[in-house]
Amino acid sequence: MKSILITFLIALMLTAPSYGQRHIKGQSALGLTVGAVDNLPKFSALRSAGSGYMASLDYVWYQSNERYWKASASYVRKYYPAQDNAKPMVEQCGLSLDYVPRGIYTTRRWLYVAPTIGAYVGYELVNRNQPGLAEGIIQNKSTATIGPQLGVEAEVYLKPALMLIGGITERVVPFSEVAQFRTIGYAGIRYCIIQ
Repeated sequence: MKSILITFLIALMLTAPSYGQRHIKGQSALGLTVGAVDNLPKFSALRSAGSGYMASLDYVWYQSNERYWKASASYVRKYYPAQDNAKPMVEQCGLSLDYVPRGIYTTRRWLYVAPTIGAYVGYELVNRNQPGLAEGIIQNKSTATIGPQLGVEAEVYLKPALMLIGGITERVVPFSEVAQFRTIGYAGIRYCIIQ
């Protein structure tokens, strides 16, 4: 009987709506996201041509109510199709900074949707500098990369300090050897440090 009561109380705690103060100046948050690059990855064959995925660690700080800055460290990997067996693999390690202005939110503030405007800087490795790509098609060398990014981000609060996040970001990659644009869709969790 005691275990049933404990299970019921835990379930009630996890599902009960909670309305804390959110998006308040001075708050900060940590987040972890994973996602797909350019299209949905083929999970049965993550190394197949066209598959791409990413992971990032975010730090968010609220400069004023309903507006925040987001700094992210990310890793992106994408496999491209080729005419022969050698598939070009592109990896990007980078840092980005986004500003998120006031967006739309529900009256009880459990859902926020806002645009993101930012820039990133990083390093792009093509095939980890290993030869084996068709001559003249893609350079197998690493390059620094920098560019703007735009997107939309949504937050769904589960508890006063815990939220699910999701979004889509379009990056312009002007110095890339492979693609000039990169679309990243992501989902994850964020924990708000309430002060």
